[in-house]
Amino acid sequence: MKYFDFKRYKLSTILKKINFSRYNFLKDFNFVNFKKLDLKKNYKYISFLRSYLVKLLNYLNPRRYNYSIKKNNLIKSRFIIKHLPLTIIFFGFLYFSIPTLYKYEKKNIENLICENKNIKCTISGNINYNFLPTPRIKIKDLVVSNLNDKEIILLSAKKVILKLSLKNLIVKDKQKFKTIEINNYEINVNLKKLKNFSSIKFEKIPVKLLKGQITLLDNNVYVATIDEANLSLSLQEHPNKITLRGKFLGDDIYIRSLSKMTKQKLTTKIKLKMSNLNLLTKIKFFSSKKKNINGNVLIRKDKFRFTGIFDYKDNAIIISESNLRNIFLDGKLEGKIELSPYFNFNLDLNLNSINFTKLYSYLLNLSEKDQKNLFEVNNKINGNLNLSAEKVYSSYNLVKSLESRVKFSNGNILIDQFLINLGKLGAADISGDIKNNNKSSNFKYEGNFFIDNEKKFLSKFAIYNLKNISSNLFFSGNFDLKNIRNSFYEISNNEKLNNDDINFIEKEFNEYMLSDGYNNLFRFSKFKEFIKLILSDSN
Repeated sequence: MKYFDFKRYKLSTILKKINFSRYNFLKDFNFVNFKKLDLKKNYKYISFLRSYLVKLLNYLNPRRYNYSIKKNNLIKSRFIIKHLPLTIIFFGFLYFSIPTLYKYEKKNIENLICENKNIKCTISGNINYNFLPTPRIKIKDLVVSNLNDKEIILLSAKKVILKLSLKNLIVKDKQKFKTIEINNYEINVNLKKLKNFSSIKFEKIPVKLLKGQITLLDNNVYVATIDEANLSLSLQEHPNKITLRGKFLGDDIYIRSLSKMTKQKLTTKIKLKMSNLNLLTKIKFFSSKKKNINGNVLIRKDKFRFTGIFDYKDNAIIISESNLRNIFLDGKLEGKIELSPYFNFNLDLNLNSINFTKLYSYLLNLSEKDQKNLFEVNNKINGNLNLSAEKVYSSYNLVKSLESRVKFSNGNILIDQFLINLGKLGAADISGDIKNNNKSSNFKYEGNFFIDNEKKFLSKFAIYNLKNISSNLFFSGNFDLKNIRNSFYEISNNEKLNNDDINFIEKEFNEYMLSDGYNNLFRFSKFKEFIKLILSDSN
C-alpha cells in the first residue's frame, strides 16, 4: 500500500493511457486450429480423464470416509482386541507388584498405628505386602500396651491388615492407608481405668476390629465378656462414628456412637440395642468447651419406658426431669448418680401409682431359684433411694399408699423406714436390714402396727367375737430369704408376749403364710385367717 496512492490516481486516467487498438484478441485465437482436432480419436483420453476425476471426487467425499471409519472400527480390530487387554493386564500387574520389592520397617508401621505418645505398639511377627484382593500390608502379632506401664496390655491381635490406596502406590514415601483391619483381637477393659483407652486414637485412618473378644474387668475381677465383637472406628473427620456389634450375656448387642460439631457444641448420639431382651437405649447429649454436658435419654424394654433430661458435671449425672412407666408403676425419677471415684447414687422415685397385684403375679412366675435370690444385690451398687407411691392397686384395696427410705451398701440393703398407709384401718411402720453373703440372705426387722378404727379393722377381717383390741402392736424378728421362713424375736402390745405365745404365733405364721413359698405371703385371704386365729386364741 505504500507504493501506490489511490487518492492521487483515478481509474479514468489509467484507462486513457492504455491503447486498446494495438491488441486484436480474436487474432490471438487463430493459433488454435479446431478443425485439425479429431475429437473422436481423443475421446478415450477425455473419458479416462473424466473417470479419474470422478474417482478423485469419490475419495474426497466425506461420507465415504465416514463409512470407511465405521467399516474399519479400531475397537473391532483384531490387533486391538488381542493385545490391548494383555497390555493393560501386564502394566497393571507391574504397577501392583512393584511394592513387593520394598522393605517395610517395623518401627515405621508401629509409629503409624500408635500415633499417641501414651501407648506403644509392638510387632513381633512378619510384615508382608500383598496386592490380592486389594493392595495391602499384612502384619502378624501386634500388641498395644500402656507406655507408662508396659505390663498393661490394652490390645493384642493375631492379624492386622493395612489397606493401601491406589494413588501413589509405587512411591513408597507417598503411600496412603485407607483403613486398618485388626482381626482375632483381645481387649481387656478395666472399668476403673478407662482413661487408658481414651489415649488410643486413630484420628487419620478408619479402623475396623473384627472377630474379637472384649473382656470387662473391675481391676482383676472378671465382670463380663463381649464375644464375636466387630468394632468400627471412624474418627478422622466429622461426624465421628463408633459402631460395635457382638454377643453379650448370650444376647446380640449393638452400640453406635455418632459425634458432630454444631454451633461450637459437640453433639453426640448413642444408641444401644439388645435383641433378646428387647432393650433399646438412646442418649443424646451436648458438650461445650467448658466441659459441661447436658442431654436427654430414652430407655425402652417391652412395656417399660424411661425418658429423662440430665446434666453431667464433676463426674456425676444429675437427672432433673424424667418419666418412668411400665406395667407395674408410673412416676418420676430425680436425683444424682456419681460415677467417680466410686459409683454412688441419691435418687427420688415418686410414683403416681403402683400395681401391687401385677407385681406380685410377676414374683410368683419367677423360678424357685430366682425367688430365693430376689434380694441379692451386686456389692458395687451403693446409694440411697427414696420411694413413694400415692396410689397402690391391690385385690382387696388394703394398702392405700406407701413411703420408704432405702440404702444400698456393699451388697446389703438397709430399710431405714417403710411406711404403709392402710387408710381408715391405720398404718404400719417397718425398718431393718437385709444382709447377703454366699450362703445366706436374712432380713432382720422390727415394726409397729397402728389401728385407728377398731370397728373398721374387725369388720375387714370378719372378727365379730371381740370388742376391744390393742391399738398398737410392736414386733421384731428375722426372715430367712433363702429358706423362706420367719422367726419372731418379740411381740408386744400393752405388754410383751411370753415365749410360748411367740413360738405359737411363729409356727402358725409359717404354716399359713409360708408353707408354699411366696404363694401365700401376700394373699389377703390367708392373712385374714391367720389374724382371726391369733386374735381368737389370744383372748
